[in-house]
This record gives sequence, structure tokens and C-alpha cells, in this order.
Amino acid sequence: MSISLDVQTASVLIASASVAAGAIYYILETRHQRRMRQTEAVIRLSPWLSMSASEIQGAIASVCSTEYEGVDEYFRKYSGKPEQEALKLLGNYFEGVGLLVYRRLVEADIVYDFWGDIALSTWDDNTEVIDEMRRRNSEPRMFEYWEYLAKEMRNRKEAPKFTRP
Repeated sequence: MSISLDVQTASVLIASASVAAGAIYYILETRHQRRMRQTEAVIRLSPWLSMSASEIQGAIASVCSTEYEGVDEYFRKYSGKPEQEALKLLGNYFEGVGLLVYRRLVEADIVYDFWGDIALSTWDDNTEVIDEMRRRNSEPRMFEYWEYLAKEMRNRKEAPKFTRP
């Protein structure tokens, strides 16, 4: 009698463990699907994330080639011109990437491997201009996720290097 009870108990335990494992798998899969939908939504809502490589490279080249001494000179020389539009274009692109990192929909380390130096250097080189754009447009949150992205990229740049196997 005790052998059949033990077999019954074991089969109930196995069935219970199977149900629990299935529930855990379902929860994890649902969480993954939600993150995928969120990522797709950000990408669809941000047309700048659909830019071609040549468009991004052109914007980077334009932004990096601007020469000015002080914010006032920047706005005198570039306000409403292609160079300022390139800064806005690049800012919107990095804004979308920064949002993905902020929401943890993309790993910051992966972004750093692709965009770390350029996202950080273009932010650093244009911080004063962006601050003035925020002030002039009464938009204190303009490019806030690009700013967040730059901070994350700086943290990774300053972190100790690791060796790969």
C-alpha cells in the first residue's frame, strides 16, 4: 500500500512541478513579448530610428564640422541652416536610442559598442547649444534622453576595461 501511495505522491509532485514550470515559462514569455512590443512601438513612433546609415553619417559630419566660438556665434551662423538641422536630426536619433536604453529595451553596453564615442562627443561638443535651444524654445526636456544616453556612455567609457576570452 505504501508503494502505491509513494507512486501517487510522486506523480502528483511531478504534475505540480510541470504546472509550475509551465506557469513560470508563460510569465517569462509574456514579459519578453511585452518588451518586444514596447521596443517596436518606440521604433515606429520615432522616424529618426529609421534613418539610413548615410543620413546618419551625413548628420554626424555636418555637426562635427561646425566651427563657432560661443553660443551666440553658433546661432548667428547656423540658425535655420542645414548644420542646425543636422544637429536636430542627430539629436532626435540619439533621443530615440537614449529612450530605448532608458526603458531597458536595448542594453547600454551594446549601444556603447556601436555609438558610445560619437553619442558622447557630439553631446559634449553641443551641450551649450542644446541648453540654449532648450531655453529659446521653452523646452527644458529637449533631448533629455540623448543627455541620459551621453551619461550612460560616459559611465561605460570610464569603467575599467575588461579582457575578452
